[in-house]
Amino acid sequence: MGDAADRYDRRGFLARGASAAAALGLAGVGLPTLLDACSTSPSPSSSRTPGVGTGTPRRGGTVTIGLNSEIDGFLPTASHFDNSGLTYANTVFDSLTRIGADGRAHPYLAQSVTANTDRTVWTVTLRPGIRFHDGTALDADVLVANLDALRQSPLTAQAVAPVSAVRKVSDLAMQVTCDEPLVAFPYYLSTQIGYPIALAQLDAANSTHPVGTGPFVYESWEPNDHFTATRNPHYWRPGLPYLDSVTYKPVADDQSRENALRSGSIDMMVTRDPNTIKDLRDATGFQQVADLTQRHGQTDMDFIILNTVAPPTDDLVVRQALAHALDREQIVRLFGAGVTEVSTSLFPPGSPYRPADNGYPSYDPAKARALVAQAAPNHGGTLSISLDTVTDPRLNEIIQAVGNMWQAVGFTVSLGQIEQVTFIDNLVTSKFVAYTDEMFAAADPDLNYVWLSSTTANPPIALNFARNKDPELEAALQRGRTSLDPSVRAEAYQTVDKRLAADLPYLWFSRATWSVTASDSVANFNHMALPDGSPDQGFAAGVATPTPIWRTA
Repeated sequence: MGDAADRYDRRGFLARGASAAAALGLAGVGLPTLLDACSTSPSPSSSRTPGVGTGTPRRGGTVTIGLNSEIDGFLPTASHFDNSGLTYANTVFDSLTRIGADGRAHPYLAQSVTANTDRTVWTVTLRPGIRFHDGTALDADVLVANLDALRQSPLTAQAVAPVSAVRKVSDLAMQVTCDEPLVAFPYYLSTQIGYPIALAQLDAANSTHPVGTGPFVYESWEPNDHFTATRNPHYWRPGLPYLDSVTYKPVADDQSRENALRSGSIDMMVTRDPNTIKDLRDATGFQQVADLTQRHGQTDMDFIILNTVAPPTDDLVVRQALAHALDREQIVRLFGAGVTEVSTSLFPPGSPYRPADNGYPSYDPAKARALVAQAAPNHGGTLSISLDTVTDPRLNEIIQAVGNMWQAVGFTVSLGQIEQVTFIDNLVTSKFVAYTDEMFAAADPDLNYVWLSSTTANPPIALNFARNKDPELEAALQRGRTSLDPSVRAEAYQTVDKRLAADLPYLWFSRATWSVTASDSVANFNHMALPDGSPDQGFAAGVATPTPIWRTA
């Protein structure tokens, strides 16, 4: 399933906004698992590694980047950061930690993040001498004010729910006390809740004028047209950034974004549409980096979400019939452009969290017909399913193909396309039966706790949109997020994968693939050293970082 003007995913739910969104929270993050490095696609016009600069960096110039969506603001306590929002954040803000190429959380604005033995008390110590764009100091008072605001925000409170107390312990250190072991705390600090903003912005609750510590300083923002930031001359990382300025242009339609790149009106573009990725993969004059292999944690997945509290999908036998009737190989063959691959596990090959066999139902139309016959008498003799998506031509073609598969085994299927805001509201208020969806990329499985937990599946508003409540799944999620033992975590998340395959709130298609493509005049967009000298994770799940970029011409 690909990007489009109205593409929906769960990050998009937090990014694009809805009337219900203000009452909802963000997911947490967890510990890393080291897997394969992300794949890149060599450019035929250059022998260099795509996204990695060579030689002496060149100072000056500007880069214009086309993104797949626009943000709704720059206030971490109230705005909704999707992949575009996190890219903007990496421009004007800095996070307390960043994920490295090794999958671990490395100190960034923080000089250190340390814990007591059972991980219930954490101390965050800042690097000295860092200042915000307005000249004020980043110190412990600012950190405490930011975290307290996050704890009080309806949007972000769930992300920091285990935090029971925050206090200043020195001018540059903050202590955070949790009511349970929070083993993933350093990884929380690499997400939306880990970007401290200046008190002037925080106190004013200003979502339109960011004041951070980042490599670039806000210049102008015209929503749905462009955002421009200029080089921070007092940046705390010596020598960075290289560009004089960076501009982002939200272009929702993938083809329009590709046309803009080819015409030179933008220099880089982000997409997750497999056709666009394929078009640009071998294009002369361009270089592409694609996260074809997730570095660590969980992969971004394309799937159909089923409402487990609405008839007839509240019936497990019905969900099993739908799964057995779905020919995933054909869907990927028809709509994956040779880029995506079928996947029925949250975890990529090689992950310790991936079981040898999670038991996910195979394509078996004969078994699907038998299950339809078994379930139909419990639903008035006919199984009627409404399958809907957003107003996207490609997704509409996909649901037509799926509808045909389901009708072939005895379901009566109605198809529909719904405007974005209504689509989101229907998900959070349980007014749907089957919807297309995309989600689950995470450095660690605990990042997805709020999307999967039975604790977030309750009416009237639910972050667990499928609203499935499986005690075994919940117990495994809790073991995974609180255990210090890697083997216990591996067992726990293998159980999560197996329980999802048994309960079937999600019908998997494939893993989703993001890419960033740049003209050959753009260098080093996928290669940054962290303050400790280790490499940053680079482009992943649609999130870019402009700090290390320079132009060759």
